[in-house]
Amino acid sequence: MSERKSCEHDRTMNAYNLPLLLEDIELCGRWDMPVLRSCDAVPDDLIDFGLVKSARNIDRHRLGVHFFIDDYRFERVWRRPEAYVRMLSPFRCVLTPDFSLYSDMPLAQQVHNVYRSRLMGAWWQSQGMNVVPTLQWSTPESFSFAFDGLPHGSVVAASTLGVLNDPVATALWRIGMREALERLAPELVLLYGLPIPDFDWRGVEWIRFRNSVVERMESWEAVDQVQVPQGGRSERRERIPCHTWR
Repeated sequence: MSERKSCEHDRTMNAYNLPLLLEDIELCGRWDMPVLRSCDAVPDDLIDFGLVKSARNIDRHRLGVHFFIDDYRFERVWRRPEAYVRMLSPFRCVLTPDFSLYSDMPLAQQVHNVYRSRLMGAWWQSQGMNVVPTLQWSTPESFSFAFDGLPHGSVVAASTLGVLNDPVATALWRIGMREALERLAPELVLLYGLPIPDFDWRGVEWIRFRNSVVERMESWEAVDQVQVPQGGRSERRERIPCHTWR
């Protein structure tokens, strides 16, 4: 490779932060997806990444940071990953970024977004953080890459935001979560948002974390399906015992 080509190569790689992020990262599968190690960290509650910087008087050691928000609010983490290590490190755990996967999105973009999520998570682990893998998928076609690099028997996270009021999205969520449970056999699922009614978790335990803003926008019918602790008092976190898989 000529000196000029070498400089162009290095400049391009550096523009994507790849020399920094890929150092000592294990890759797997057809798409060279970064591999995440298993995590057993379970937070008492989750905080929106967009609120982390301004949050005051919170116990970071008991909280997890989630990215179930619009992509533009956390794209900066991908562009400048080293700038957020100190801010995120004190938390009990950090969920991998939930870069969007839409069913009508080109498959190449979906692969790229899964890759980015996985690479950020693997790099955060290399920086000493507890990283909970976020489950992402769109249609069954995405299953060929959506679960690459994810650990078996780990605590994982998933969201139902924007799913319940869309029958097609609900059906795809059910199919994708069943696939994830079969492939990964997670120890525990951190579920952000309202639970999908009558979903069979196949014996896997899950904890529900509430999004009060979104839930106020859901229909009363959906709200009626929420499991409320004895005494009628809603809580931020509900631990749901595993159900028998038949």
